[in-house]
Amino acid sequence: MESALTLRKTAPPELSDNTLAVHHVSILEVEIGHGAMSTMRKALREVAAQTGVSYEDVMHGLSGHMYWVESTGTLLCVIPLPDVDLYLEIPEDFWRIRERSQATH
Repeated sequence: MESALTLRKTAPPELSDNTLAVHHVSILEVEIGHGAMSTMRKALREVAAQTGVSYEDVMHGLSGHMYWVESTGTLLCVIPLPDVDLYLEIPEDFWRIRERSQATH
């Protein structure tokens, strides 16, 4: 599970490729599997420790910056930080759109 999520310091090419369907999704529309969520929390706690930004602020900033790349099924999460943004990629097997949502995945 640890290797399933990817934390990047540079923007994934999907965010700038205008030929791909990339959909903004709300944190309320997304369900992340327990194992992936545990790994994600560990990674974000480490980000908070290394940047001096509180864990709560890292999580709060993340909530408005999630994108579903339709062609790959990947969920891209942008983590806005004071000096640089980080990008967390969650493969399609580890997340899904909540059933009550009108979105499809």
